[in-house]
Amino acid sequence: MKRGKKVFAAILVMVLMLSMGMTASATEQVQEGTEQEAAGNADTELSEEERLQQELDAVYALPVESNNIKGWPQGPGTYGEAAIVMEVETGSILYAKNIHARLYPASTTKIMTALVALEQGEGDLDAQTAVSQEAITFHESGVATVKLKEGDVLTLRQLLYGLLTVSANDAANVIAEMTAGSMDEFVARMNEKAVQIGATNTHFVNPNGLHDEEHYTTAYDLYLMFQEAMKYDTFLEVLKVPSYDVSYMAADGTEVTATWASSNQFTKGDVTVPDGVTAAGGKTGTTSAAKSCLVQLFEDAQGQQYIAIILGCSDRSVLYQEMQSFLSDLNN
Repeated sequence: MKRGKKVFAAILVMVLMLSMGMTASATEQVQEGTEQEAAGNADTELSEEERLQQELDAVYALPVESNNIKGWPQGPGTYGEAAIVMEVETGSILYAKNIHARLYPASTTKIMTALVALEQGEGDLDAQTAVSQEAITFHESGVATVKLKEGDVLTLRQLLYGLLTVSANDAANVIAEMTAGSMDEFVARMNEKAVQIGATNTHFVNPNGLHDEEHYTTAYDLYLMFQEAMKYDTFLEVLKVPSYDVSYMAADGTEVTATWASSNQFTKGDVTVPDGVTAAGGKTGTTSAAKSCLVQLFEDAQGQQYIAIILGCSDRSVLYQEMQSFLSDLNN
């Protein structure tokens, strides 16, 4: 995958920019083809398994734009709606599929949450805040949290661990209120930061990534966010830990202790990487609308860093398998 990447990088970027409109068109064509096929088979009832396979096949059929470059290493198809692999040092795009398509990010949103929080608060990570009732109030079930209670007192450092390990939505909301005064103001800062770093196909409506039709980003924009967040040592330190032991004070003055485990299977060691490659931290995201998403940093045997992103994969196990397929060429 490395050979010739710097030579072709500029060409690839130009082709990918030209393909932005083509990507949307290709997506529409696949969707139209699926709809036409479904209409043609209206009299044939599909089983749930057959229907899901049909959806997966349509996603897999989306073009891999980087495979259109003459002489460029051919990347695999993916069952993710969008995917990208970037070399950090050069900014070279090594793999690209649907990278400018607007998709739901789920909890990969928290990369920007961490970035905005660290931009303001890294100088005082031990600053404390009390949890408000609003920050822990959710209007849907099954929301990932670290079970914070009104009046609990935590530091920004602790909240960042909750944000990036467990992917806690209550931690995201508390961070927003702590660093910006309100969630609305914090979201405004998230959107301002997105524009500042060139993530122009992104719009946030909350700091946690819970589903909203107006809350979206792209694979390429997430790369820009992650790359910017990497400038903060704390961001990478937090992402690397498989678990975090926390102790904080409850509203009644008693001590609360807990262990917060990472949601990332690479970080936990549940999914392996090839010899010579290191999984150096990443952020997961899952909702029914966004499906399974992952933004992951890898390092090869020479210390070269890569950011790999897959969005919109229907099966979490397949998501990690496809990430592994990206890794097979890193040491070649």
